[in-house]
Amino acid sequence: MRYVARDESGNILAVYTEPQPGVDEALPVDSPELLSFVLGQDAEMALRAYMASTDSDLLRIIEDLINVLIDRNVVMLSDFPTGAQKKLLRRATIRDKLQSFKA
Repeated sequence: MRYVARDESGNILAVYTEPQPGVDEALPVDSPELLSFVLGQDAEMALRAYMASTDSDLLRIIEDLINVLIDRNVVMLSDFPTGAQKKLLRRATIRDKLQSFKA
């Protein structure tokens, strides 16, 4: 959370990591309004920047979901098109290799 001070029109004037005297409005760090202020962009640009920054996180969630569904026999790997099967298997192989570096 970040704490914001506003002007009379409701525009953000300053952002703080801790509450300040007279500044107690908290916004989540991914708030479009906060991103817009910090990045100096309009709200649409801030939202697009946020979406782009979370794409890899979402990809990992989807990949994990697919693996759970396959592990529970809800879907079979063979249910996916050949190209998708190859990509999933390639990523699983690379992920296994990366895990070996952590050991």
